Amino acid sequence: MSALAVELLLAINRLFPVSPNLREIDQAKGSVADYQEWERQELLRVAQSFGPYWDFAGKDVLDLGCGLGGKTVAYAQLGAASVTGLDLRSQSLRAASEENSRHNPTPSTVGFCLSDAAKMSFADESFDLIVSVNVLEHVEDLYFALAECKRVLRPGGLMLFHFPPFYSPWGAHLEGWINFPWPHVFFADRTLLQAAHRIELRQRRNTAYIPTAQVRWGELTHLPELNRVTTQQFEHLLSALGIQVLDQKMLPLGYHYFAQPGPFHLQILSLLRCLAWTPLVREVVTTKMSWVLGKVADVNDEQQ
Repeated sequence: MSALAVELLLAINRLFPVSPNLREIDQAKGSVADYQEWERQELLRVAQSFGPYWDFAGKDVLDLGCGLGGKTVAYAQLGAASVTGLDLRSQSLRAASEENSRHNPTPSTVGFCLSDAAKMSFADESFDLIVSVNVLEHVEDLYFALAECKRVLRPGGLMLFHFPPFYSPWGAHLEGWINFPWPHVFFADRTLLQAAHRIELRQRRNTAYIPTAQVRWGELTHLPELNRVTTQQFEHLLSALGIQVLDQKMLPLGYHYFAQPGPFHLQILSLLRCLAWTPLVREVVTTKMSWVLGKVADVNDEQQ
Protein backbone atom coordinates (compact mmCIF):
# COMPACT_ATOMS: atom_id res chain seq x y z
CA MET A 1 0.00 0.00 0.00
CA SER A 2 2.84 2.37 0.82
CA ALA A 3 4.41 1.92 -2.63
CA LEU A 4 1.06 2.65 -4.29
CA ALA A 5 0.62 5.72 -2.10
CA VAL A 6 4.05 7.02 -3.11
CA GLU A 7 3.23 6.53 -6.79
CA LEU A 8 -0.10 8.32 -6.35
CA LEU A 9 1.58 11.23 -4.57
CA LEU A 10 4.21 11.53 -7.32
CA ALA A 11 1.50 11.46 -9.98
CA ILE A 12 -0.44 14.24 -8.24
CA ASN A 13 2.72 16.26 -7.82
CA ARG A 14 3.41 16.15 -11.56
CA LEU A 15 0.01 17.76 -12.19
CA PHE A 16 0.88 20.86 -10.17
CA PRO A 17 3.16 23.54 -11.60
CA VAL A 18 5.39 25.41 -9.18
CA SER A 19 3.43 28.40 -7.89
CA PRO A 20 5.03 31.88 -7.90
CA ASN A 21 5.47 31.96 -4.12
CA LEU A 22 7.15 28.53 -4.11
CA ARG A 23 9.37 29.58 -7.01
CA GLU A 24 10.41 32.67 -5.04
CA ILE A 25 11.39 30.59 -2.02
CA ASP A 26 13.17 28.06 -4.23
CA GLN A 27 15.29 30.77 -5.83
CA ALA A 28 16.04 32.34 -2.44
CA LYS A 29 17.55 29.07 -1.21
CA GLY A 30 20.27 29.32 -3.87
CA SER A 31 22.57 31.61 -1.89
CA VAL A 32 22.89 33.16 1.55
CA ALA A 33 22.52 36.69 0.13
CA ASP A 34 19.36 35.74 -1.79
CA TYR A 35 17.83 34.15 1.29
CA GLN A 36 18.62 37.18 3.43
CA GLU A 37 16.92 39.37 0.84
CA TRP A 38 13.91 37.04 0.87
CA GLU A 39 13.76 37.41 4.67
CA ARG A 40 13.63 41.19 4.29
CA GLN A 41 10.91 41.02 1.63
CA GLU A 42 8.92 38.62 3.79
CA LEU A 43 8.94 41.20 6.58
CA LEU A 44 7.29 43.75 4.28
CA ARG A 45 4.44 41.29 3.77
CA VAL A 46 4.28 40.29 7.43
CA ALA A 47 4.23 43.88 8.74
CA GLN A 48 0.83 44.51 7.17
CA SER A 49 -0.85 41.96 9.42
CA PHE A 50 0.45 43.66 12.60
CA GLY A 51 -0.66 47.20 11.76
CA PRO A 52 0.24 49.77 14.45
CA TYR A 53 1.89 47.13 16.63
CA TRP A 54 4.74 46.92 14.10
CA ASP A 55 6.79 49.58 15.88
CA PHE A 56 10.46 49.07 16.76
CA ALA A 57 11.55 52.64 17.50
CA GLY A 58 13.70 52.86 20.63
CA LYS A 59 12.95 49.31 21.77
CA ASP A 60 15.13 46.45 22.92
CA VAL A 61 14.15 43.65 20.56
CA LEU A 62 14.61 39.88 20.66
CA ASP A 63 14.54 38.23 17.21
CA LEU A 64 13.50 34.70 18.13
CA GLY A 65 14.86 32.39 15.44
CA CYS A 66 16.89 34.97 13.56
CA GLY A 67 17.99 32.63 10.76
CA LEU A 68 20.52 34.19 8.42
CA GLY A 69 20.05 37.71 9.82
CA GLY A 70 18.02 39.46 7.15
CA LYS A 71 15.21 40.08 9.63
CA THR A 72 17.51 41.01 12.49
CA VAL A 73 19.24 43.78 10.57
CA ALA A 74 15.88 45.04 9.29
CA TYR A 75 14.65 45.52 12.87
CA ALA A 76 17.72 47.61 13.64
CA GLN A 77 17.09 49.67 10.50
CA LEU A 78 13.51 50.23 11.71
CA GLY A 79 14.90 52.13 14.69
CA ALA A 80 15.30 49.57 17.45
CA ALA A 81 17.60 50.63 20.29
CA SER A 82 19.08 47.13 20.31
CA VAL A 83 18.37 43.80 18.63
CA THR A 84 19.42 40.37 19.84
CA GLY A 85 19.19 37.58 17.28
CA LEU A 86 18.73 34.13 18.82
CA ASP A 87 19.12 30.88 16.89
CA LEU A 88 20.06 27.22 17.43
CA ARG A 89 22.39 27.00 14.43
CA SER A 90 25.89 28.41 14.72
CA GLN A 91 26.22 28.41 10.92
CA SER A 92 23.17 30.68 10.64
CA LEU A 93 24.52 33.02 13.30
CA ARG A 94 27.83 33.40 11.46
CA ALA A 95 25.96 34.43 8.32
CA ALA A 96 23.75 36.75 10.35
CA SER A 97 26.75 38.43 11.96
CA GLU A 98 28.33 39.00 8.54
CA GLU A 99 25.05 40.43 7.25
CA ASN A 100 24.95 42.84 10.18
CA SER A 101 28.52 44.01 9.52
CA ARG A 102 27.75 44.66 5.84
CA HIS A 103 24.34 46.31 5.97
CA ASN A 104 23.76 47.83 9.40
CA PRO A 105 25.01 51.44 9.70
CA THR A 106 25.20 50.93 13.48
CA PRO A 107 26.29 47.28 13.81
CA SER A 108 26.91 47.62 17.54
CA THR A 109 23.15 47.80 18.13
CA VAL A 110 22.84 44.13 17.11
CA GLY A 111 24.12 41.05 18.94
CA PHE A 112 23.63 37.32 18.48
CA CYS A 113 23.06 34.44 20.87
CA LEU A 114 23.37 30.70 20.23
CA SER A 115 20.59 29.27 22.37
CA ASP A 116 17.52 27.09 22.64
CA ALA A 117 14.44 29.29 22.92
CA ALA A 118 13.20 27.08 25.76
CA LYS A 119 16.35 27.73 27.81
CA MET A 120 17.29 31.37 27.33
CA SER A 121 20.04 32.82 29.51
CA PHE A 122 18.72 36.41 29.50
CA ALA A 123 17.73 38.10 32.74
CA ASP A 124 14.06 38.58 33.56
CA GLU A 125 12.38 41.50 31.77
CA SER A 126 15.21 42.10 29.28
CA PHE A 127 13.18 43.04 26.17
CA ASP A 128 10.43 45.43 25.11
CA LEU A 129 9.56 43.45 22.00
CA ILE A 130 9.93 39.80 21.00
CA VAL A 131 9.45 39.05 17.31
CA SER A 132 9.34 35.65 15.64
CA VAL A 133 8.53 35.23 11.94
CA ASN A 134 8.08 31.75 10.41
CA VAL A 135 9.85 30.04 13.30
CA LEU A 136 7.52 28.88 16.09
CA GLU A 137 6.31 25.85 14.12
CA HIS A 138 9.91 24.56 14.36
CA VAL A 139 10.38 25.01 18.13
CA GLU A 140 10.41 21.60 19.82
CA ASP A 141 9.52 22.66 23.38
CA LEU A 142 6.98 25.31 22.46
CA TYR A 143 5.37 25.53 25.90
CA PHE A 144 8.70 26.26 27.61
CA ALA A 145 9.77 28.61 24.81
CA LEU A 146 6.61 30.66 25.31
CA ALA A 147 7.14 30.59 29.07
CA GLU A 148 10.67 31.91 28.53
CA CYS A 149 9.36 34.65 26.24
CA LYS A 150 6.95 35.72 28.96
CA ARG A 151 9.78 35.74 31.51
CA VAL A 152 12.19 37.90 29.51
CA LEU A 153 9.51 40.35 28.31
CA ARG A 154 9.17 43.61 30.20
CA PRO A 155 5.82 44.70 31.62
CA GLY A 156 3.93 46.47 28.86
CA GLY A 157 6.05 44.76 26.20
CA LEU A 158 4.72 42.85 23.22
CA MET A 159 5.29 39.56 21.45
CA LEU A 160 4.69 39.55 17.68
CA PHE A 161 4.44 36.01 16.30
CA HIS A 162 3.77 35.01 12.69
CA PHE A 163 3.83 31.37 11.59
CA PRO A 164 1.74 28.62 9.95
CA PRO A 165 -0.34 26.04 11.81
CA PHE A 166 0.58 22.47 10.96
CA TYR A 167 -2.44 21.66 8.79
CA SER A 168 -2.08 24.81 6.71
CA PRO A 169 -1.59 24.31 2.94
CA TRP A 170 2.22 24.34 3.19
CA GLY A 171 2.52 23.28 6.84
CA ALA A 172 4.57 20.19 5.96
CA HIS A 173 7.42 22.39 4.66
CA LEU A 174 8.02 20.22 1.61
CA GLU A 175 8.43 23.16 -0.79
CA GLY A 176 11.01 22.52 -3.46
CA TRP A 177 10.12 18.85 -3.62
CA ILE A 178 6.31 18.59 -3.40
CA ASN A 179 4.37 21.37 -5.10
CA PHE A 180 0.74 20.80 -4.17
CA PRO A 181 -0.95 22.04 -0.97
CA TRP A 182 -1.97 19.89 2.02
CA PRO A 183 0.05 16.76 1.11
CA HIS A 184 0.41 15.96 4.83
CA VAL A 185 -3.39 15.95 5.24
CA PHE A 186 -3.80 13.15 2.70
CA PHE A 187 -0.57 11.13 3.06
CA ALA A 188 1.35 9.65 5.98
CA ASP A 189 4.83 10.86 6.92
CA ARG A 190 6.40 7.70 5.56
CA THR A 191 4.82 8.26 2.15
CA LEU A 192 5.82 11.92 2.08
CA LEU A 193 9.41 11.12 2.97
CA GLN A 194 9.72 8.37 0.39
CA ALA A 195 8.23 10.58 -2.32
CA ALA A 196 10.47 13.52 -1.42
CA HIS A 197 13.50 11.20 -1.46
CA ARG A 198 12.55 9.91 -4.93
CA ILE A 199 12.18 13.48 -6.19
CA GLU A 200 15.49 14.47 -4.64
CA LEU A 201 17.30 11.58 -6.31
CA ARG A 202 15.95 12.72 -9.66
CA GLN A 203 16.13 16.51 -9.35
CA ARG A 204 18.98 16.90 -6.82
CA ARG A 205 17.51 20.01 -5.26
CA ASN A 206 19.96 19.88 -2.35
CA THR A 207 22.90 20.59 -4.65
CA ALA A 208 21.30 23.93 -5.58
CA TYR A 209 20.46 24.94 -2.00
CA ILE A 210 22.50 26.51 0.77
CA PRO A 211 23.35 24.02 3.58
CA THR A 212 20.67 25.28 6.00
CA ALA A 213 17.97 24.63 3.36
CA GLN A 214 19.07 21.10 2.45
CA VAL A 215 17.07 18.09 3.67
CA ARG A 216 18.36 14.49 3.69
CA TRP A 217 15.01 12.83 3.05
CA GLY A 218 16.38 9.30 2.86
CA GLU A 219 17.69 9.50 6.43
CA LEU A 220 14.44 10.63 8.11
CA THR A 221 11.61 8.76 9.81
CA HIS A 222 9.23 11.73 10.20
CA LEU A 223 8.81 15.26 8.86
CA PRO A 224 11.81 17.19 10.20
CA GLU A 225 11.85 20.07 12.68
CA LEU A 226 8.08 20.45 13.03
CA ASN A 227 6.16 20.50 16.33
CA ARG A 228 2.83 20.08 14.47
CA VAL A 229 1.14 22.77 16.53
CA THR A 230 -2.42 23.66 15.46
CA THR A 231 -4.32 26.91 15.97
CA GLN A 232 -6.32 25.35 18.79
CA GLN A 233 -3.26 23.94 20.52
CA PHE A 234 -1.48 27.28 20.35
CA GLU A 235 -4.47 29.02 21.92
CA HIS A 236 -4.44 26.45 24.73
CA LEU A 237 -0.74 27.08 25.35
CA LEU A 238 -1.30 30.81 25.63
CA SER A 239 -4.18 30.29 28.03
CA ALA A 240 -2.21 27.85 30.19
CA LEU A 241 0.67 30.32 30.46
CA GLY A 242 -1.50 33.35 31.17
CA ILE A 243 -0.33 35.21 28.07
CA GLN A 244 -2.72 37.91 26.96
CA VAL A 245 -3.95 37.96 23.34
CA LEU A 246 -4.17 41.59 22.21
CA ASP A 247 -4.76 40.84 18.55
CA GLN A 248 -4.85 37.77 16.33
CA LYS A 249 -5.35 37.20 12.65
CA MET A 250 -6.02 33.93 10.86
CA LEU A 251 -4.72 34.66 7.37
CA PRO A 252 -6.41 32.41 4.79
CA LEU A 253 -4.97 30.67 1.78
CA GLY A 254 -4.42 33.16 -1.05
CA TYR A 255 -4.99 36.26 1.08
CA HIS A 256 -2.26 38.21 -0.76
CA TYR A 257 -3.61 37.27 -4.19
CA PHE A 258 -7.30 37.92 -3.44
CA ALA A 259 -6.48 41.29 -1.83
CA GLN A 260 -5.50 42.50 -5.31
CA PRO A 261 -8.07 43.95 -7.75
CA GLY A 262 -9.94 41.31 -9.70
CA PRO A 263 -13.41 39.95 -10.41
CA PHE A 264 -15.00 38.59 -7.24
CA HIS A 265 -11.67 38.79 -5.38
CA LEU A 266 -13.10 40.67 -2.40
CA GLN A 267 -16.04 38.29 -2.13
CA ILE A 268 -13.74 35.26 -2.22
CA LEU A 269 -11.40 36.82 0.33
CA SER A 270 -14.33 37.58 2.66
CA LEU A 271 -15.48 33.96 2.43
CA LEU A 272 -11.97 32.63 3.10
CA ARG A 273 -11.60 34.93 6.11
CA CYS A 274 -14.86 33.63 7.54
CA LEU A 275 -13.70 30.05 7.04
CA ALA A 276 -10.39 30.89 8.74
CA TRP A 277 -12.36 31.65 11.91
CA THR A 278 -14.58 28.56 11.70
CA PRO A 279 -13.61 25.77 14.14
CA LEU A 280 -11.89 22.76 12.54
CA VAL A 281 -12.11 24.28 9.05
CA ARG A 282 -9.71 27.04 10.07
CA GLU A 283 -6.93 24.50 10.62
CA VAL A 284 -6.70 23.84 6.86
CA VAL A 285 -7.84 27.23 5.50
CA THR A 286 -5.43 29.31 7.58
CA THR A 287 -2.06 29.63 5.89
CA LYS A 288 -0.43 31.89 8.52
CA MET A 289 -1.31 33.11 12.00
CA SER A 290 -0.35 36.55 13.32
CA TRP A 291 -0.45 37.09 17.06
CA VAL A 292 0.07 40.19 19.19
CA LEU A 293 0.58 39.05 22.77
CA GLY A 294 1.10 40.82 26.05
CA LYS A 295 2.42 39.87 29.46
CA VAL A 296 -0.17 39.44 32.20
CA ALA A 297 1.29 39.76 35.69
CA ASP A 298 1.09 36.67 37.89
CA VAL A 299 -1.17 36.89 40.94
CA ASN A 300 1.87 36.60 43.23
CA ASP A 301 3.52 39.52 41.41
CA GLU A 302 0.42 41.72 41.80
CA GLN A 303 0.26 41.06 45.55
CA GLN A 304 3.89 42.08 46.14
